Amino acid sequence: MSDAAWRNIFYVLCVAFLGLFGYFVLYGKDGQFFTLLAALLCLVASRFNDVVKFKLSGSGLEGEMREVLQEARATLSQLHLLAEELSKTILWSMQAQGRLGGTSLENQNEMRNRVIAALKNLGVAKEKILDVVAVEYPYIDFDYSQYVTKPLNRKLQGEDRQKWIEFFSADKRKGIGYEPKPDELEQFLKSANLLDAETKERLEDYRYFLKHREHRRPEQWDKRLEQT
Repeated sequence: MSDAAWRNIFYVLCVAFLGLFGYFVLYGKDGQFFTLLAALLCLVASRFNDVVKFKLSGSGLEGEMREVLQEARATLSQLHLLAEELSKTILWSMQAQGRLGGTSLENQNEMRNRVIAALKNLGVAKEKILDVVAVEYPYIDFDYSQYVTKPLNRKLQGEDRQKWIEFFSADKRKGIGYEPKPDELEQFLKSANLLDAETKERLEDYRYFLKHREHRRPEQWDKRLEQT
């Protein structure tokens, strides 16, 4: 594997540990020191080859040192950019948490795009950026299952309502990761006579996101919180 590839891997790990550090700070959890230390170690590891490449000869050492110093300055500038964006995201999250209108979809998308842009500016490979973005997927999957069903339970009465309660019982649906997948959801909605045209479209949106990790109808997805 090339030096650049290893460097990108440690950059991504550094970002991940800094993000975890921000999460621990935000929610007051233990492990803040160790995640920050891990981020620092990943940063040092990303420059390890620069250290071992020194040549102990007069002109060679001078040339290597000059090159390393130039790269170090560039790396420091990149880390400043990353630190700025992560700091903004962490502070924004802390201030917006629990406030009415503080975490609007527009704000969330803006902060997400800024973090991704920072990674691109750092030269992180596309595949590694996709790995970072993947931390969102379990939560979006859960939201998609609710997006499909949110407007439907008001129509239920009698036996169908009891089926709904059993299908979505807390014993079965314990939170993130326990949401019904599209096929299971479709089968249940058929049995409760709730599979109308719009619900079918939302099921297809759900399936599409699971397969492609992109939104099939982004304009409809952005309107999901407007459902009543």
